[in-house]
Formats: sequence, C-alpha cells, structure tokens
Amino acid sequence: MKIRNMLILLPLIFNISLDAAQVKGRATVELPKKGCTNDRPKNRDIHLQAIEAAKNTGWDNYVSSFSSEKIDAYRANESSFKSNFSDYVDDNYKIMFTECSNKSRTYTVVLNLDVNEQRVESKLRELASNSQIRTDLEGKRVLAMVIPRQTDDADIFDDRINKQSEVRKSSQTDAVISDDGTSLSTTESTKDRVGVTTGGKTTRKATERTYKIGDIQSATSQISDVLRPFGMRALPPSWLEAQATKNGYDPFLKQVFDEFSGVSGDYGANINPQTQEQVVQYIVDFGQGRVPYFLLGTVDTSIPKEDFDTGNYSADVLINIQLYLIDDFFGAELVASVGPEIKTAFGSSDVIASNAALKKAFDEAINSLIYKL
Repeated sequence: MKIRNMLILLPLIFNISLDAAQVKGRATVELPKKGCTNDRPKNRDIHLQAIEAAKNTGWDNYVSSFSSEKIDAYRANESSFKSNFSDYVDDNYKIMFTECSNKSRTYTVVLNLDVNEQRVESKLRELASNSQIRTDLEGKRVLAMVIPRQTDDADIFDDRINKQSEVRKSSQTDAVISDDGTSLSTTESTKDRVGVTTGGKTTRKATERTYKIGDIQSATSQISDVLRPFGMRALPPSWLEAQATKNGYDPFLKQVFDEFSGVSGDYGANINPQTQEQVVQYIVDFGQGRVPYFLLGTVDTSIPKEDFDTGNYSADVLINIQLYLIDDFFGAELVASVGPEIKTAFGSSDVIASNAALKKAFDEAINSLIYKL
C-alpha cells in the first residue's frame, strides 16, 4: 500500500497554552481493496498508517510557519527532529474527519494535534549553542532596551473633508457685417453659460496613542533566558543609566520611557533619533568595547479577550525589535530586525494569556535575531 495524494491543509496554528501549538494535518491513503465500514477501513493497519501520514503533514504545516532564519536552522538539523518525532508531537491527537470510499478505494483522515513548542525552541537553541553561533557570541554582552507596553489611550480623529468648486462663465459674441461689406460690428448676447466643477479631498489624521510602560526588569530577565544558551548576557537599561549618572550625566531613562509611551516627543510613541544617539554614545563610552550589541524596540500587548467558545483568554503581542552592532567609531549599525509581527497566545485567565504571549514573543523574536547573525 502506498500513500497517495497527501493533501496539506493551510496551517491552522494557534497557541492553546504556553508550551503547545495546535496544528491540523490531513492525509489520503489507498485501500488495497474495497473494505470500508462506518467510514473506517476494515484493516486497522491502514487506519494507523493514515494517522501517521496526517501527523507528518501536520508537522510539516507547523514547520512552514517558521521564519526563514528558523527554517534554515531546522533544515540543518531536520534528521534530529524526525528521529525523535514523538518528543515534539503529542500522541493525544483528535480525529476531526474521516472518509472511507469503496468507490475511489481511498481513506482520508484529518487530525488536530499538539506540538510542544517549548521543546522545539529548546532543541533549536541547544543545536545552535553547539554550533559556530555560540563560538561567535560566547561571552558577548547586549544592552537590552526592549520596552513592554500596553495601550493606555487612543485618540481617533474624524475625517476632515475639504470641498472646492470652480465656476467658469462664457458669453456669446455675434459678428455682424454691414450691407456694403465695409464694416464689422460685434454684439454681445446676454446669455451666459456657466460650468461648475466640484472636487475636494478627505484628510485623515493618524490615531494618537499613549501606552503604559510594563515591567522592564521582567522583560530583560526573559531576554536573558533566551540568550543564555548562546553564552550571551543581557544588561538592563538601568545599568547604563547608573554608569551615566556615576560619570556626572543626568538620568535619561524617564525621557526614554516618556517617548516610548507617547507622552512626549515628536515621533509617535517612539524614541527620538537624538535620544537614541545619546544612548548609543553612552554604550560606547561606558561599555568600553565590552558591550558590542544593543537591542532596541517594543513589545505591545493587547487587552486580553475572552473566547466564549472555550472559556479561555487570548492575547496578542506586536513585536518590533532591532539588533545593533556597536562600534566605537561608527556608532550603531543595524544588523538584524524583527517585526512588526503579531504573536498570539491563550491562557485560562487574562494574566496567563498576557504572560504567555509575552514569553512567546520574546522567545521567537530573540531567536530569530540570533539566527540572522
């Protein structure tokens, strides 16, 4: 018996917990002869082979959701994952659909199955940490200024409509030649033709948002957890401010947070270029070549929503992070970036959903940045 026409559904991937992603897989296998009963093959071995084929399809769907850098890391170690398939794909699958056809002599099965994302990420980090990546990054420090935020207020402006009209008038002039043909006179009629052209434009003003700044220390801790297998160490923004004030400079973090929260600055809840240059100069001055990397960006968490079908909560996180290489002479050079991307996670409460979404965002974003180096 051979597998025929294995159909791959578009991946339906969403987090149902901190560690698991649910994926859907479908497979169609040939029956050696007519032998269906109650939409199942009479031969149980055929049913089990279709199950295994659908599980492999579901895994392929899951892998297809990886970033290009993550796919490259996976492909380089694919055999390690395939040989330990059961470590990553839970056997507690759910059969969503079966169809056994005596006419076409085929059996089709559709599954929902759980992939242990945390184990997958841990394995990828382990493999990377044993590679040239760890050799290159071992002992390197990174200043982590990744700001967790949640929308506090949003001002949505009405459209402004400007209308214009143009009026064109024309009059009719008649030329009259005298009877003897020696003179020409003109008369202007009293009839005017009026043409009116209307037009205009609609002006939309961008929504102005302000944010609540989250727990910077917790964010730095989560980044440290992701970087640790690569031998890297994350430094919090407070370390840099402490070095600046120790050397006679004014505290600057409040200004940074105010700009990222949208309560000050002219760059729409983002850091001003002048402020960013100041931060980079502090890294150069006080890092003294021992802090070669700078992480800068935001992770914005939505207000969790309740899923009334399941009773769980879902939270979205918008990621936008850049990784800079610090040079004592040239300053900051952008070497990798992630986002804007949205990650979603689920939990039994709004707090659990938010924490799960943040952890997923940090895990995937920081790993993606490292794989790009």
